[in-house]
Amino acid sequence: MIQKELHDECGVFGILDTEGRRDDAARLTYLGLFALQHRGQDSAGIAINTNGTLFCHKDNGLVVEAFNDMTINMLRGSAAIGHVRYPTQGGLGIECAQPMLIKYRGGQLALAHNGSLTNAFEMRARLEENGAIFQTGSDSEAMLALLARNRILTERMEDAIFMMMAEIQGAYSLVLMTRNKIIGVRDPLGIRPLCLGRLGSSYILASETCAIESIGGEIIRDIDPGEVVTITAAGVSSEFLTRDPDARKKSALCLFEFVYIARPDSTIDGASVYEARYEAGRTLAREQPCDADMVIGAPDSGIVASMGYAFESGIPYGSGLLKNRYVGRTFIQPTQMQRELAVTMKFSALKKSIGGKRLIMVDDSIVRGTTTRHIISMLKEAGAKEVHMRIASPPVLYSCFYGVDTPSQDELSACNMTLDEIREMIGADSLGYISLEGLTSSVKGLSCGLCCTCFDGAYPGGMPSSMVGKIRRIEFNSGRSVADSTR
Repeated sequence: MIQKELHDECGVFGILDTEGRRDDAARLTYLGLFALQHRGQDSAGIAINTNGTLFCHKDNGLVVEAFNDMTINMLRGSAAIGHVRYPTQGGLGIECAQPMLIKYRGGQLALAHNGSLTNAFEMRARLEENGAIFQTGSDSEAMLALLARNRILTERMEDAIFMMMAEIQGAYSLVLMTRNKIIGVRDPLGIRPLCLGRLGSSYILASETCAIESIGGEIIRDIDPGEVVTITAAGVSSEFLTRDPDARKKSALCLFEFVYIARPDSTIDGASVYEARYEAGRTLAREQPCDADMVIGAPDSGIVASMGYAFESGIPYGSGLLKNRYVGRTFIQPTQMQRELAVTMKFSALKKSIGGKRLIMVDDSIVRGTTTRHIISMLKEAGAKEVHMRIASPPVLYSCFYGVDTPSQDELSACNMTLDEIREMIGADSLGYISLEGLTSSVKGLSCGLCCTCFDGAYPGGMPSSMVGKIRRIEFNSGRSVADSTR
């Protein structure tokens, strides 16, 4: 996506050496976070277990900015958890960076969270009524307070987690660490991904398989929806909030993981991200054909879909945009002004390649569309005769409350404009979207269900009470978006 106006909030990583011989868990976590950098660029952190005592280092910025060799060398231990963050709740300050580490009556506990709770406000209010004090607006801090309260009442941390899971709603993939274990938790709907891997005598938890493979590990499996996986010196054990043989069928993995969020070399719940994007491009070419001279992709997330489009259409694939690798992903810039400045700095058009040609540019999505307009203008100024936009996801019509930072419906272009009005606004010669059915059918081999909320407004995990009745039901048919009711 060029305009990068949606973004997933975080990536998590955890590792524990069952033999306790390795003391480089922090360095391996550091490398794993590099592979997850695309999931968040606001801050990065690592919590380390050094002989039963937990320490944490975190800072604002990229992984490479938050850590250096001296810092990593100081973090010695056989178990660690890490986090990269994009803020969806709690603000931009270092106090909201993760992992969050607390000391309570039961000992120390560190938590790294990917997702967003829909009942965080109510949960915090109940905790505050009982004397809890919060330093941030983060739902992750509220989960720590719940766990600390529950752990005092239970025999095991796992039981405290199950008590918490019965109280919270929304999306969460968690990696936690105590003095003798790390624990992975995935919400009952499986909205956010989490997987398990191995590197020698060490077991690994990560948001994506690419992080495990990047440090030389092997993939074992995905964590199931509603599953709690514990890693100790004795190995790996697994428990569930409730035993439901149909849990995977009822689950709702975020479809946008395959559209934009995840790295192409990751596999999530049995489905290859690369293959899903390539197949979406092929489907898009069948559903939205166009006569043109060359197909180009919007770097980086539109590239794979554009290759699929070119293959299916028979139109040559080429390069039309160059990307400056030293500018951060524009999608994750917190403000629109920063996003637009980043676009100008980040992309340049290849005049020799596109001059005088009719282009099809494939991107993964359009949200507001304002920065897409800048790119199309850039291509035409560089000599492109025509620019036809093809989008490898349906129109985004609904805000997400499960961890993807989406604008309100008032800001979503497809909620307020017709197809032709969007086309005119971005300056394209034509505009076409893939259908929702076409997109979901492109995700091959998936072992679970999908959450399509940002496209269909289904909200499988509920929504914040403050938003009930305020979400407009939108239809985007025959080129028109029509608001017909509220939810």
